[in-house]
Formats: sequence, C-alpha cells, structure tokens
Amino acid sequence: MRFQGLVLLLLLGLSPACSSPKSSAQDAAAKDPRANRAEPISDEEWNKAHPARAHGDPLAVRFTDFRSNRKLALVNESHTDPSEQYSQRRKAEDAMTKVGHDEVVAALLERFEEHGFFKLADAGPAPSAGAGTWNMALEVERKDGLHHMALGASSTSAQRECFTLCRTDFVQLYSSILGLQAVERVPDWQSGAPVPPKH
Repeated sequence: MRFQGLVLLLLLGLSPACSSPKSSAQDAAAKDPRANRAEPISDEEWNKAHPARAHGDPLAVRFTDFRSNRKLALVNESHTDPSEQYSQRRKAEDAMTKVGHDEVVAALLERFEEHGFFKLADAGPAPSAGAGTWNMALEVERKDGLHHMALGASSTSAQRECFTLCRTDFVQLYSSILGLQAVERVPDWQSGAPVPPKH
C-alpha cells in the first residue's frame, strides 16, 4: 500500500505543473518569500539560508528487454543529480534514464524485497546481452552492490513469478515519473515515423 500511495502522491504532485505558465509563475511568485522582500537576495545567499535536503544511499534499478533491445533505468537523486542528467542532450538509446525522489525509489526496492527478489537474485551485474539465453533482466544497485535476475528458458516458476511482480512495479513507477531528457533525435518507435531504409 505504501508503494501505491507514493506513486499516487507523485502523480498528484505533477498536476500543478500542468497549469498555464502565467498562473504557474504567479503562484511561484506568491509562494516565494523573496518576491515580497524590500531588498533583493541573491540565489547564493538564499541557498546558504536553505541548505539542500540531505540525501540517502544511491539506488538504481535497470530493466532490459533483450528481445527489443529496450533499456530503462530509474535512479534516485542521491545516485544522479536531476539537473546533471537532464541538462545534457543524449543519444536516444542513452536517454531512457529517469530520476526519482529518494523515498520513492527506496519504496520500490522495499516492494522488490517483499516479492523475494533479493533471495532469488544473483550477485553482480546483469548480462549485457541475451545471446539467445535471456529474454529480460532486472538489475538493482544499492549500498551492498549489484544484484540481478535474468529471465530465460531455464528460469524456475518462482523466479518467473518474482520477476513479473518486480517488473510490473518498476514499469508502473517508471511510467509515472516525468522525464525531461533532451535527445539528439526522437526514437522512431516514439515518433511513429517509419524507419528510414539502410543504405
């Protein structure tokens, strides 16, 4: 329930961002105490008076579908600063990383724990290629290192059930987080444009 609650709060938090730019700017000015000050204050002075929120452990979850070569990643703010991630224009294949709040990504890993992921997962990084053996893989990065579960023909029913539950939670959360990544070229699968012929 806590996981669904965090996802719901995340979605509700996005609704103000959908308002018009004019109303958003007015709201921001009304809420910013600097807007009503008699004397201006610099960003540097403001930041000193309001230190950044303390961060936790770096966390990351990566999902790979070897059949479509689709790779998605969700990291927390302690792992990657959102401004650093989203400020650079990236190739389409490297642009599928989203940054979530520490608490939200931590809740996702709690769900993985409940599903038994860490009991069934192998230590170390996930395979980098399927090579006809693996269909999909989930990789988790946390303080104690990398853990992964790869799904293939030899996977047990317990692994399949666990993988499906974890993948569903990951995709649900990943889809609910706003991505602001600039890309060099919109992927063909996203734009709906036909794939140009190779010469």
